[in-house]
Amino acid sequence: MKSDSTRSWQMILVLCLVVLLAACGGTPTPEVETTNQPSTANPPVATSTPTATLTPAATVPAIEAATMTPTPTPTAWPVVPPATPTPAVASRCQGLAGTLEVQVLVGPAEAVGLEPVAVGQVPFAVTTEQAPYLLQGQAPIAYEATLEEAWGTYTVNMDLDMAVSGECKGQEGSEMLDLALNMNGEQLVVVDAQDFHGEYPWSGAHTLNLSFPLQEGATAQGEGWVVVLHIGA
Repeated sequence: MKSDSTRSWQMILVLCLVVLLAACGGTPTPEVETTNQPSTANPPVATSTPTATLTPAATVPAIEAATMTPTPTPTAWPVVPPATPTPAVASRCQGLAGTLEVQVLVGPAEAVGLEPVAVGQVPFAVTTEQAPYLLQGQAPIAYEATLEEAWGTYTVNMDLDMAVSGECKGQEGSEMLDLALNMNGEQLVVVDAQDFHGEYPWSGAHTLNLSFPLQEGATAQGEGWVVVLHIGA
C-alpha cells in the first residue's frame, strides 16, 4: 500500500509540472554553456601597427624622368679656323736717316752782288727703335765771300751752328716729319777802303718749325731760307 501511495504522489507531481510548463509557454530551452572562446560569427578585428609603403627603387628614375625638364641638345656650329694675324708692317720711320739741305740768305752779301746764299747739310737720324720715333742731328754752316774793288774790299763772314730735333710719325705710306731747326750764329762784315776800316758784327738765334711728308726732295721755305729733305745717309 505504501508503494501505491508513493506512486500516486509521484503521478500528481508530474501532472503539476506539466501544467506549470504549459502555463509558461512551452518547453524550456536548455541553457548553453558559454565559454571564453571568441564567436566565429563576428571575428575580432586584429589591430596592427601600420607599415609604411615603400616605392620600389626602380620607379624613382622613372618619376624623376617624367618631371625633369629635358636638357636642350647643343647646336653644333661649324668650326671656323682662327684668322691668320697679318704681320705688322714696319714703319718707314724706323731706322730713318737723312740730311736737311739748308739755304740761308746772307743779306750783306746780296747787297753788294756777292753769292747771296749760304748752303749747308745737316745730317739727322732716328734714335729710337719704336714709336715715338725721335730724331736729331746737328752741323755747322760756314760762309765767306769777298768783293774786291778799286776802292778796297768788302768781306762777309758768317758761322752758324744748326741743330735739328723732332719726330717721324704717321701710318704706313703717310709718314710725316715734324722738326724744329735751331740756328745760332754770328756774322761779320769788314770793309777796307784806302784809309777806312770798318767792322760790322751781328749775332743771333732763330728757330724754324718745319713739317715734311716723308718724301725725297720735300721742301719748306720762308723769308730768307729754304730747307730741302734728302732721305738716306
